Amino acid sequence: MVSPDQPTSAAKPPRARTTILLVDDQRFVGLALARLLDAESGFELHCCERGAEAADTADRIHPDVILQDLVMPDADGLALVQTFRQRAATAATPVIVLSGNDDAATRARALAAGAADYLVKLPSRDALIACLTRQLSRPSDTAARVDAAHGPDGDGPLDADVLASYRDAGAADPNETLRTLVGIFLTDSEALVERLRPALLAHDAAEGARAAHALKGCAMAVGARRLAAVCAALEAGDAADAAGVARLEHSIDRVKEACAQAVM
Repeated sequence: MVSPDQPTSAAKPPRARTTILLVDDQRFVGLALARLLDAESGFELHCCERGAEAADTADRIHPDVILQDLVMPDADGLALVQTFRQRAATAATPVIVLSGNDDAATRARALAAGAADYLVKLPSRDALIACLTRQLSRPSDTAARVDAAHGPDGDGPLDADVLASYRDAGAADPNETLRTLVGIFLTDSEALVERLRPALLAHDAAEGARAAHALKGCAMAVGARRLAAVCAALEAGDAADAAGVARLEHSIDRVKEACAQAVM
């Protein structure tokens, strides 16, 4: 009932069909989610119990959204999130992490890796549907990447709406998750810049593209759209020279200043 070849679906779809891929090695989770979705119309759930098979399964069923565990015996969950982001077939597909870990650091790392949202399993039916609806109603990640590549005028170093999405007004410290995410972004981005700079100066196109792509993903996760635009150009091989390095360093410096202000 809950396998890639035997989807579970309901009768009256609010849209033509919403295909969900669940990647979780625990069969019970698939059964439980199928039960939660059973009363909802339009959802079709496919389950993949092996992380190593998840990308091929996604290529086959073309999911509208992916629900994914982080801890699996045969795959690194964060690496799998990044794999989905890097593959053409799933680059624009929202990935919602479904994890048993309910801590700010894990949540922040998942979002920094490219996850669109984070749920602690098992969520209530209302929380699950609200999350699915929220992700399915957002503009596609592809559109966001196009916007970033054009670097729209008037945007600051950080997108305030993205930062606001990481704040929890009901928490004792509303900025805890945001602060953790920003800290991880600063650490990871510094390491990526250290990879990217020598690759650009040595005209190592392959390594430069890999590092630029990874930094672009981090930048988008924290709302650094202008930095993402610079990275997109470098990834494409444009201005991959000393001038490109200068633009990158100027952009990352502005983002660091904005990050410091955002978590004050």
